[in-house]
Amino acid sequence: MAEIVLGIGTSHTPLLALPGSLWEEYATVDRRNPELVFPPDGWSMSFDEAVANYVPKEIQDKPRSVDVFNEQADRCQRAIAVLAKTVEEVNPDITIIVSDDQDEWFYESNMPMFSIFWGDSVPIRPRKGGGPWPNAEISRRIAEGYGDVAMDVPVASDLGRYLIEYLRDHDFDISHFNYVEDTYKGRVARRYPTKDGEIDSVRETAEKDQGLPHGYSYVVKRVFNNQPRTILPVVQNTCYPPNQVTPRRCYQIGKAIGAAVAAWPSDLRVAVVASGGLSHFVTDEELDRSLIAALEQKDGSALQGLPRHRLYSATSESMNWVTAGGALEATSLNFELVDYVPVYRTEAGTGGGWCFGRWL
Repeated sequence: MAEIVLGIGTSHTPLLALPGSLWEEYATVDRRNPELVFPPDGWSMSFDEAVANYVPKEIQDKPRSVDVFNEQADRCQRAIAVLAKTVEEVNPDITIIVSDDQDEWFYESNMPMFSIFWGDSVPIRPRKGGGPWPNAEISRRIAEGYGDVAMDVPVASDLGRYLIEYLRDHDFDISHFNYVEDTYKGRVARRYPTKDGEIDSVRETAEKDQGLPHGYSYVVKRVFNNQPRTILPVVQNTCYPPNQVTPRRCYQIGKAIGAAVAAWPSDLRVAVVASGGLSHFVTDEELDRSLIAALEQKDGSALQGLPRHRLYSATSESMNWVTAGGALEATSLNFELVDYVPVYRTEAGTGGGWCFGRWL
């Protein structure tokens, strides 16, 4: 039977493509970001409103300087190198990547809660820059951080079909697809909660070339060192109400993925990667550290009980780690924190909890 031999968890923030000297300039986009959701209540509000009325003084006074950002950037790069070396040393035959899609393959014309891609291969198409970034250099670096080499990445299509059917037989309703279009376009509403309702924010994406989404191409670029290892993309709608995943369902499907691999009649060695998170675009250390502790302790109850009201916006990517925790639960592998780097890049507490870990 197949065996899970490795787990990896990694943030994939654009900051990981930038030196610390550019972090302050990058942070200027936070001041106009309409998708900021603030702990502990999980309310969406503007940057200025949060600073004036909500963010506590101890957060506003967090140290922010080029020296601080350089030290944090160096820690992140060292941690990524550890993960890349670990994958190279363990050398799994297949890597299941659990991540989410953000206006790349899925829009509100079709937004599945869970989906598995099981075509024979999937392209990485280098990005052309653009986006809301402050200048052309930052835009270029970020684009390259999600894949700067065009390639076809092999996909474990046999495992993909088997996993789809296994999950179907174990009471999971799974979307599937086995080819991708050359271009995609569409719109997605955010619908994040405010104190009195929810935000009215719709992002419209013009038609664009789109290969493997950023949460997966980042793994190929940084964790695989641009080597096209065989993958299986598992997509979770973490970000977008009304059918975003829950911690409980993520843990359940993770356990089912682990059981499916263990029952698969093959001698192949499998890795599971959680890509994304932890908290951002506003840093929530309390939530992040509770998730890390639950992974270290294999505490399924704590993972399933993560507070849903603190899992909106991009912090929701933390649920990719919950799924990985479920998949690794029944194995002999244990979670080891490589590093956790909470970054506060503005007085509003915007930034993120950048986390890197492995199950060995």
